[in-house]
Amino acid sequence: MSAHKLIKFTQSLYSKPHLINQVAFNAVSAYLNQRNMMKPESLISDENDEEETPDDLDDFDPEMGIGVINVEGALSYKPVYGLCGEVGMSYTSLLETAEKMIQGGAKTLVLNVDSGGGEGYACMESADELRRMCDENGVYLVAYNDGMIASAAYAISCAADEIISNPSADTGSIGVLVALLNDSKALEQEGYVRSFIYAGSKKIPYDADGSWKESFLEDLQSKVDTLYGEFVDHVAKYTGLDTKIIRGFEAGMFSAQEALSNGLINKIMTRSEFISYLVEKNGANNA
Repeated sequence: MSAHKLIKFTQSLYSKPHLINQVAFNAVSAYLNQRNMMKPESLISDENDEEETPDDLDDFDPEMGIGVINVEGALSYKPVYGLCGEVGMSYTSLLETAEKMIQGGAKTLVLNVDSGGGEGYACMESADELRRMCDENGVYLVAYNDGMIASAAYAISCAADEIISNPSADTGSIGVLVALLNDSKALEQEGYVRSFIYAGSKKIPYDADGSWKESFLEDLQSKVDTLYGEFVDHVAKYTGLDTKIIRGFEAGMFSAQEALSNGLINKIMTRSEFISYLVEKNGANNA
């Protein structure tokens, strides 16, 4: 990935609502900040990187009619490519892969999930679209928690017919996070003075002393609250849980047994148990 694209992607992390837990956000942020501090010549750039995508049908078995889509790492609306292909999983790639597998004859789609979440934009819309595609084509959709299903990853997974968790996996973080990075004090210590010439009182988020404007923070909180309400309603629609119960989780993360008791998942199985269950269920559906 070029230095310019890295910086642009890093900037998109801040001052923007995300459906991601703090641990996952910190990991992504730390990685990108470290990469951005590297010298441009050390970031090997290949203009063809964006053309190189993995074979979407690598995890599709036409004979059994089962397609497996790995939903891993940070989630984003559009693909983000690095030197080794797509970083994390994008909602557009998820839908494109699902569509190809369905067109290829898949009757069961497995979301193999291990993600702390990601971008809020288009997340729930993509989950609804995935659900629609499966319903219209008679496809059984199951999500397997192979480590973590949090925030945006849960928004996607809860649209499945069932969520099955590994006994050691965690589920939850139904909440919204915004990270604000204000470098005003750091610039001041380095002797830099930042000035703006602008029209419109809301154009700049800073007060004269470099702190955030109260109106800016209030507006951002309003956007966070709105997205949170949409997220809660989305989860309630697919799980059948009351919105008050979902809000009562306070965006907490739960062990497999806790998630099962709270109604966030449907079953707990080891990987080998899940594979046997999937094969048996798929055989029954094709009988």
